[in-house]
Amino acid sequence: MAGGGFDAPEVAQGKGSKHKKTAKGAGVRIDMTPMVDVIMLLLTFFMLTTTLSAPQLMKVSLPKGDVKDKVKVDMGNVLYVRVSDKGNVYFAQGRSDGSESEMKKVEVKNISTELEKIYAANNNLLLLLKFDRKMKYNVMSDVFDEISRAKIERRYAFLKMEDTDLQKIVAAGG
Repeated sequence: MAGGGFDAPEVAQGKGSKHKKTAKGAGVRIDMTPMVDVIMLLLTFFMLTTTLSAPQLMKVSLPKGDVKDKVKVDMGNVLYVRVSDKGNVYFAQGRSDGSESEMKKVEVKNISTELEKIYAANNNLLLLLKFDRKMKYNVMSDVFDEISRAKIERRYAFLKMEDTDLQKIVAAGG
């Protein structure tokens, strides 16, 4: 029995006997069909009962846009946050006469501290966020993360990046 084959016939060798074959031994067979059925049932059970992690999305409430819902805002309480296609972030403080202060370049990692400083001087701050459509999504996500890290009351609105905004960014070195 050197081969160890379970289904192979054993051959007896002895004195004076020619190769005698013994009765074939019962082979070992395991029927895997019921096990496969049980595994598939367990797999479907765990797939259906496991709670999948919900995607973490930002909840944005958009106004309906009715004329009666318009809110008058003092431009002195507005901070323009513009992000260029290269990922550069610029802050510009609004003035009560409708103009803006000089644009200031801010590193993404310093946004939260800068917002806290500006908010300390004016706690009625409203952020107007303008993103270039050509920028990378992860930059926008990083900006939102920094805004959420800032210990301020989060009031912001999204505005479309206009040509004048792009010209201001280019003039600021963006």
